[in-house]
Amino acid sequence: MKRDLNDAWLRTLKPPAKGRLELRDTNTKGLVLRITPTGAATWSLRTQTADGKHTRPKLGTWPAMGISAARKAARAALASVEGGADPIKEKKDARAARKAQAEALTVADALTAWQAHGTARSLRPWSPRYAAEVARIARHDIEPALGKRKLGETTREDWTALVAGKARRAPVMAGLLYRVVSSFIGHAEAAGWVDEALLPRKGAAKLAPPPAARERVLTDAELAAIWKAADREAPKLRAFIRLLMLTAAREGELADMVAGEVDLEAGRWTIPGARTKNRQGYTLPLSPIALAELATVWPNEDPEPGHFILGRTGGNGFRGFSKLKARLDESSQVRAWRWHDLRRTARTGMTRLGVPRDHAEAAINHISGRSALERTYDRHDFAPEVIAALTLWQAHVAGLVSASAEVVALPKRKRAGG
Repeated sequence: MKRDLNDAWLRTLKPPAKGRLELRDTNTKGLVLRITPTGAATWSLRTQTADGKHTRPKLGTWPAMGISAARKAARAALASVEGGADPIKEKKDARAARKAQAEALTVADALTAWQAHGTARSLRPWSPRYAAEVARIARHDIEPALGKRKLGETTREDWTALVAGKARRAPVMAGLLYRVVSSFIGHAEAAGWVDEALLPRKGAAKLAPPPAARERVLTDAELAAIWKAADREAPKLRAFIRLLMLTAAREGELADMVAGEVDLEAGRWTIPGARTKNRQGYTLPLSPIALAELATVWPNEDPEPGHFILGRTGGNGFRGFSKLKARLDESSQVRAWRWHDLRRTARTGMTRLGVPRDHAEAAINHISGRSALERTYDRHDFAPEVIAALTLWQAHVAGLVSASAEVVALPKRKRAGG
């Protein structure tokens, strides 16, 4: 069918019962719209190359590409073909080039390219926290097993075995490995590095079933034992342990604390959204006992805002969680707990101390308990309630450890942030 096409008329059409409906635009030479029984509508240009071969390069889909845009694209494509181009051959050549590149691409090289793309993309780039986690998983879990292999030669069995092996050794981390690998494979497929998905798209439940939810809550006696055991560590390590107990922050958030986030005079620590799991920043109180720990590790000279407080140097945050935890287990004789259990302990403790549910959830920066609609209309950030809840929790911990806690005088200086 030939006619002067327009979007209003196209919207009145019904898909053909069978076969394909082909509409030729009389306004623009060669412009064709094909409609299938499913309703899919595709613009293409019907023409001939300079050597007389028929060609039909695709231009886009309707209604995403309206008639005006389709005509503009058709005229540009027609001018290109008349100038000697062959769009179909160019696509085939590009596909062949991508395939050749993919055949030479190792898993390690592909991982590097994928990470660079994730951090540099303009739409929803990776957060620094997620980028660091992906880099760690690539370095420790993927590259040792498959890094030197050519990506195009790896099989679904290779990738499923990688995840299944992690599930046997470390069930808690297997789910994260599956998600990282799945995202990587999806990008590789979209980029033309592989021809098919190398990991089952919905295989997490089988390959990396989530472990049973942890329920470990430390007793008051165990908290006191860990606090006392921290005395055997260097000042920065001791401060990390005790501040983690007092603030209920995630270990990564505390490990990367920088001077500019801390207001010593006000007794406040503000974690920016860029460093939190849910991208929501919040402010925590630093009671006298918490400030005492910071006082032992605060630089003698006023530090720059980006100075890391708990790392070996001011240029990096604290690392070495596993080794520190192993020593702490031995010296405290408290067993079967993880760093993250301190957050659950604080959350449980706040309820025991009478803190309302919403306030306690906000104090550990949880927003999952509130519906999307509620978060849209209720913009209260619970900042005062967070301060009150954690101040109460820190006072409770101070009471437990008062016999072993020394209040160190704070250095006299300007506030860290200004």
